[in-house]
Amino acid sequence: MPVLTPFNGRQIDEEKFRNHCRRLLDDHVDMIFVAGTNGMGPSLSFQERTQLAEYCSDIPGKVIFQVGSLNLEESIELAKIAKNKNFYAVAAIPPYYFGGIPDEWIVRYYTEISSITDTFIYNYPKFTGYDVNAKIALEIRRHGGNIIGVKDTVNDIDHMMRYKYLLDDFMVFSGPSTYILYAALNGLDGAVAAAGNYATRMFVEILEDTARFGRINQMVINEIIDIASRYGQWASNYSLVRILRGYDAGNPRPPFYPLDPESEEKLKREVQAVLKKYRK
Repeated sequence: MPVLTPFNGRQIDEEKFRNHCRRLLDDHVDMIFVAGTNGMGPSLSFQERTQLAEYCSDIPGKVIFQVGSLNLEESIELAKIAKNKNFYAVAAIPPYYFGGIPDEWIVRYYTEISSITDTFIYNYPKFTGYDVNAKIALEIRRHGGNIIGVKDTVNDIDHMMRYKYLLDDFMVFSGPSTYILYAALNGLDGAVAAAGNYATRMFVEILEDTARFGRINQMVINEIIDIASRYGQWASNYSLVRILRGYDAGNPRPPFYPLDPESEEKLKREVQAVLKKYRK
C-alpha cells in the first residue's frame, strides 16, 4: 500500500508517519510502499528519503522502499540503505522528464539498481513518459537484473497480465485504485493503491473476499475517487484519512496544498452521502 508522507508545515512529521504505518499494518495491510507517488516521493530530497527509511526501520520485512530518481548514484545509495535495514525490497520509477531515453538505458538503469537488492519496477507511464512494459522487464532479466515484480499503474489489465505471461515467478501489483477488483479477479499478486490509505477496510476486503465484497467496495471507492478529484486528489488523500479513518495523517507539502477547512467539510459531506447510499 503506497503510504502517505505526512507533513507538518514543510517538514516530515515522524510521529504521524509512524502512526499511520502502524495503523495500516494493524488493519491487515500486508506491505508498506514508501516514497511512492502518493508519498510525494519524487518531491522528497535524498535526506528526506533516508529519514523515511529510518522511521520505518522497525518494520523491516514489510517495507518496499521507492528509490528511483534522476540521480542514479542517490538511487543506488538508497537501495543500499534499504538492504541494510532488511526491507522486503526496493522499487524504482524509471528516469523521467528527459525524453528519448533508449530502452537499453532503461535496462541498464534497473540492472544497476537491482544489483544491490531485490527490485520492483514502478511503472507509471502517464507521469514518467516511459512504459517499462513486460518486454523491457524480460530484457532486464536477460541482462542479469534482479527484478522480482512490478507495480503497474496503467488502466489496462491486459498490460498487467503480460508480465505474468512472459516472466516466471514475477509479482504483479495493480497500481490504480480503480483496478483493485480487476487485480483480484485476474489472479494478480495484489494492489498497491492509494485508496488503501483511507478506505483500508474496503481495500483489504476486496482482496481477501472478492466474491462477497469486491463489486460493492470497488464501486464505493470509485465514487470517492471521483469526488476527491474535484478537490485535488493529492491533497484529498490526506483529508480522507481524517474523514474515513478518524485520525490525522498530516498534510501534503507545497506545491501540493492542503484542503482548507471549508473544502474538507464539503468533501466529508459528499463522501458520507456515498457511504449512506451504499449502506441501504
